[in-house]
Amino acid sequence: MAERRGYLVGGCLLLTGALSLCWRPALSMPDAVRIPIVQPHPNGAPPDAALFRHGRHDQFSCAGCHPGLFPKWRAGFTHRDMNEGRFCGTCHDGTAAFDVRTADCKSCHVPK
Repeated sequence: MAERRGYLVGGCLLLTGALSLCWRPALSMPDAVRIPIVQPHPNGAPPDAALFRHGRHDQFSCAGCHPGLFPKWRAGFTHRDMNEGRFCGTCHDGTAAFDVRTADCKSCHVPK
């Protein structure tokens, strides 16, 4: 009996011979993601962590932000990071989307 070898190509397992198995991985992403707090919020700032909603960004594909701007896991970052054009600040610069530097804090820091 001949040995079968398989090759993984774009979600399909191609086997030598006439058999191939294809599948699509299930997308499991939460709609709401709390951004981990990496340093204490200053006095007068909202106490809650920022809340990111995938559904409000559905005009973009996953690959538009992951893994280039954000890892595929929860990662904390600061306003300084955003002000320097990283993470949310890449788009939220006042040109592509509202500017994180001038936005109302409650736009992102919503209660639990």
